Amino acid sequence: MKNIDFSKRETTMIIILLLLVVGYIVYPRIQQQRFEARAQTTIAGFEYMIEEYRIQYQYQLLAHRQNNPNANHEPVFFLELVSQWLENVNHTLYLGSQEHLADPFIYNHPPVNLNMIGFYTNIIGTISIPAIDINLPIYLGANMYHLGSGVAHVTHSSFPVNSNGRSSNTVIAGYRSTPHSHGRVFRDIPQLQIGDEIRITNFLQTIVYSVVETRVAAPYETEALRVQSGRELVTLITTHQRRGNMRYLVVAERVG
Repeated sequence: MKNIDFSKRETTMIIILLLLVVGYIVYPRIQQQRFEARAQTTIAGFEYMIEEYRIQYQYQLLAHRQNNPNANHEPVFFLELVSQWLENVNHTLYLGSQEHLADPFIYNHPPVNLNMIGFYTNIIGTISIPAIDINLPIYLGANMYHLGSGVAHVTHSSFPVNSNGRSSNTVIAGYRSTPHSHGRVFRDIPQLQIGDEIRITNFLQTIVYSVVETRVAAPYETEALRVQSGRELVTLITTHQRRGNMRYLVVAERVG
């Protein structure tokens, strides 16, 4: 009888261990799928909003042409105005010292609010990196909530809009994985090679960058995050895999 009881306990332990092993393997995959699904839902919402703006503009154009058949000018698309405003902000950053630019993982970045210009969203665009299979929304402001959800534009760095040849450096921050859902964010950016493409899609166009440099830096070393004269850059920043107090940076320059 004792031998039978011992066998049952042993079998139960084996089953429990197998379930734990399966859970250890499957759980991260399920969490990753959920993270990717949420990201794609957010992107779809952003794209839907942009399409709504375009439809409204078409109605606006139609009404303007009907009411002003002899007019020699037409209303400007609202998102064009937003882009121009952000371009001017970028140029102001370049002319200034960017003294408030800081490590994005210290959470002291003020929230970015574009409501004052009528742009009611906390998404500024999307980032796609084919080499490591990344397609994520870019949140406005590297605060705790946004970095917990994915990647974010770092406040006091250039906005990801067309710079028209002006100097800019858009800094996008992300953890290696999200703290709660364990979704893969910037975990694989150390795999990027010189020449790999990074695509930033804002509300008007897609801007293509090519990786030109990777580096490791301390949190206080923000020089690489600043605008560099004569260059249109995007800089990705994440926490270092083995040296948690350091940052891993990928710098890419515009090619299209």
